[in-house]
Amino acid sequence: MQKTDNSRIAALLREMAAMGVHVDVSVVEPDVEIVQVGSPSDSMVFDLPVGRAGCIIEICIVNQTSKPIPVRSVELCPTWQNSEFEWLPDPKEMQGDPFNYHFPGKGAPEFPRKQVLNHVLLDRGVLRPGRPVEGWLLAVGNPKPEELLPGGFVDFTLTILGHDHCGHVQMISLRVDPVWKCERGSSRKRSTENLFARERAQNPGSLKPGNKVGVTSLRR
Repeated sequence: MQKTDNSRIAALLREMAAMGVHVDVSVVEPDVEIVQVGSPSDSMVFDLPVGRAGCIIEICIVNQTSKPIPVRSVELCPTWQNSEFEWLPDPKEMQGDPFNYHFPGKGAPEFPRKQVLNHVLLDRGVLRPGRPVEGWLLAVGNPKPEELLPGGFVDFTLTILGHDHCGHVQMISLRVDPVWKCERGSSRKRSTENLFARERAQNPGSLKPGNKVGVTSLRR
């Protein structure tokens, strides 16, 4: 599980660099680079009408190796216990609207299926070398702790596990929202064209937070 250790070290070095500590992050480059993109307020954990917690994460993933990486599973773990977060199922496999992901509860948010990575990653997904993928990851879990301050941020661990059982780990921060707020013109209502910018024409290199890249299907 050396790759998991390297990913954790790389994440720690990037956090230190963000705090102004002089470190060389190039000494440990992850095989799979996982970067939050978009506005910091777009990715959040929030209360649902059914009493559970929802998570929305805008993410970009790049396979930095020269070989395809089949995805075995994707795990989301917060800092508190008994969260039991699970990914929203593919709407095409559920009864009802097949074109949109729906969080449970009346008035809860929904996302166009073509902008969500849940079914792409979890249904025999394959990360192709140097081909960035970007979109939303959507999850539901047990209620979040009451002591989390609205408007603050809480850390989660996102792990992509390959079929070789090597884990690719990244710490992410989600804004704490007491309730979902449907605002006209919200970034969550953006068109696919605006959400997914063009894929880099040359050498993807190392992604930086805030850089936008094109979405690429993980399956043939």
